[in-house]
Amino acid sequence: MGRLFWSIVILAVGACIGSFLNVVIYRLPRGLSVLRPRWSFCPSCERTLFWYDNIPVLSYLLLGGRCRRCRSPISLQYPLVELGTALVFLMLYDAMFVARLREGIGGSWADWPMLAAHLALLGGLIALSVMDLEAYMVDVRVTWWVAAVGVIAHTIWTPASSFKQVVGTLAVAVPGYGGWIRPGTLGAMVTGAAAVGLAVGGLCFLRRSQAEGEGEVEQEEPPGAEVPAEPVPAGGGLWPALVVVLLLGLVVGYGVLLVADDRPVSLLALDVQAGGVVEGAGGQSNFFAQPAMLRLICGVGLCFVGLALVASCPQPEADTEILEAIDAEAVDARRTAIGEVKLLGPAWVLAVAVLVVMGMLGPRWQPALADVLMWEPVGCWRPVVGLATGLGGWVIGGAIGWLARVVFTLAFGKEALGMGDVHILAAAGAVAGWPVALLGFFLAAPLALLAIVVIAVRRQSRALPYGPWLALAFFVAVLFQDVILRYLRVRWIVE
Repeated sequence: MGRLFWSIVILAVGACIGSFLNVVIYRLPRGLSVLRPRWSFCPSCERTLFWYDNIPVLSYLLLGGRCRRCRSPISLQYPLVELGTALVFLMLYDAMFVARLREGIGGSWADWPMLAAHLALLGGLIALSVMDLEAYMVDVRVTWWVAAVGVIAHTIWTPASSFKQVVGTLAVAVPGYGGWIRPGTLGAMVTGAAAVGLAVGGLCFLRRSQAEGEGEVEQEEPPGAEVPAEPVPAGGGLWPALVVVLLLGLVVGYGVLLVADDRPVSLLALDVQAGGVVEGAGGQSNFFAQPAMLRLICGVGLCFVGLALVASCPQPEADTEILEAIDAEAVDARRTAIGEVKLLGPAWVLAVAVLVVMGMLGPRWQPALADVLMWEPVGCWRPVVGLATGLGGWVIGGAIGWLARVVFTLAFGKEALGMGDVHILAAAGAVAGWPVALLGFFLAAPLALLAIVVIAVRRQSRALPYGPWLALAFFVAVLFQDVILRYLRVRWIVE
């Protein structure tokens, strides 16, 4: 009954958050305030919606996919975002609190701040993905909010279970063997200094932009890429309603499977398979045949297919505009990359300065600094190391994307990775840790290449928004981080 209750709550919260994300997706790219007007309105007639016409998914079905007043078709995007958010939230709850795939998170009340932070991350990724698909636009204000939530959550969330545990002969905090990767004294000092340097560089950039009259700098908007007046409507009718009903059934079906079999995943079976050991009939079963793993894998497959189908919708005008913008910016691509290196100068200087000072202090200062890092004002609460964990993930995650952007831009003379994607990497690191940012970075390209096979059937274009596949890669990494790294570690030990 407890699993049933929380599954229903998570689904309802996910659908409501999805409804709010639709507001963010519509308003931010069009320069509108998220808070004003206070109530949702029809994009066609601009009249305020009644509260009973704003119930997630259900209102769309009851209205037949059309506005009650002007009878204009309601975009299918609205119920799809609501259902997608509900499914993603339920899968995250399943992975963390039911299947227990994330070691260090035991499903107790103390772990809810970390679940909330991951939900914020996934919600932000959904909003950014839809905006990127709609107009090749990444609003970095969303990533800033997500990163702030991640840093705050890590500052609050420091239970004993989140620190390293001794598992057999392994006494180090690596994913897949208990605990969360947390920075040591040197790592905390260096990433903290880098974070301060980034803040200084950002303030300098804002002042310079204001002085030069460049206007808004909060969002990355390619020149010439125009945002549609309203989301592409699917039109009222039978087939959009059938699509919504089918997806609703799949989401509810996932919840039923979760409640019917809520056994946690046995990671011991993964160790057996990764080590090349074949057990007898009474031994460990196939790791990926466990009910929870099958649920999560099927859920990820559904997300991939849905995203590929949405991305395959032809957008000739937007594709042409973004390609022209990329060609226009190619002339100054290397100069822009070099300018970014200078902009991040304060971060590099402070990080190197801390390294030099720590080297001069020597090991005699290490115990005192370690005591400050592990300070416990109340119980197991260690706010300093928690803050260092969030900031470290933010800095390292952003550094991964920024280094790839600069290196490949200088090498090829064209923008290799959008600055918005770099902000997405930083936000993912702040919430889920730098290993998730690193795994997501390497998983995104294969997922995008695989999706091209589906997209090429309906959409012929040299342009492909990368943000949605980066978001899907982070989702996969969040769910299966410990599984992937534990498997690789066991294989490395065996070989």
